[in-house]
Order: sequence, then structure tokens, then C-alpha cells
Amino acid sequence: MSNMAVQMNYGEPSRGMPGGLYDRAEYEAVTRRNSAEDKALCFGYGVVQGAEPGKDIALPATDVTADKFEGVVMYSANVEMDDDGAVLLRKNQIVDVCQSGKLWVQLVDSVEPAYGQPVYLVTTGADAGKFTPTKGTNLAVKARFIGAAVNGIAPAQFVTQL
Repeated sequence: MSNMAVQMNYGEPSRGMPGGLYDRAEYEAVTRRNSAEDKALCFGYGVVQGAEPGKDIALPATDVTADKFEGVVMYSANVEMDDDGAVLLRKNQIVDVCQSGKLWVQLVDSVEPAYGQPVYLVTTGADAGKFTPTKGTNLAVKARFIGAAVNGIAPAQFVTQL
């Protein structure tokens, strides 16, 4: 009889991942081309219509309006990593964008959304594409937070933006 190694300690896994589905509830997603520069776009970011609405998406800018919001970039296991192990979404790469459903979104640093709070999309600065429960100069989208923040992400429920 041989000795076999047995794992005795188990760490707490993350409850979600950026752009991942929160649960098995129904969702709607579309396929779009990324018009943002390499590494600018990340899973769990909010995106808006690009130069060709219905075909490409872009990171939000200050002049964007709620009717241009496309949804949230969904997680995909079929992506390239850079030399540091970070996800590399390249310009012109095809990505899935969730338009309605429950998924984990990226948050502005240090925000702690509460269940039921509205979701706002950041449209300026280095955080453009991330979400927050604070209005400020951010863009209101048709969504509510449905859970607490965990490691810089939180679950939100989006409804069809049309």
C-alpha cells in the first residue's frame, strides 16, 4: 500500500469573476468587435456603441448617452494572456456583450454597493468602463446591484437597454 497525498486545507474561492454570469438565470448576449486599443478593454467592463453601431463596441467617453450603452463584456476562457498573465483583449477581437441578465461587473476602487442600489457607468478617466453606485458625472444604466463587492467586483442585474 502506497502513501497518497491528501489535500487537507482549502482556501475560499472567489465567488465570481469579472464578466462571469452570477447565476443560471436567463440572459441575452450579442457578439461585437472591440474597437478599443489592446489591453484597454477588460471582462466585466461596460461598453457603448462604436463607430459602427450593432457591429463594434467602445469604451465610454464623456459625451456618451444611455441609449448608446451596449452592455457588459462577458468572460471567455478563450483569450490570450500577456507576458504578465493578464487577459489581453486586442483591438478588433470579437467579444460577447451581455445586454440583459445577472453578471459580475468591475467596480471603481473602494466602492461598496448595497443590494438594490442603482448602477452607474464611469465615462471618464482611467476608470472608464467600470461601475459604481454613485451618480456624480457617471452614466445611469438600466441595472441594479444584487450583492456586495468581492475583490473589486460585484453582481449586478441588467435589463434590456432598448
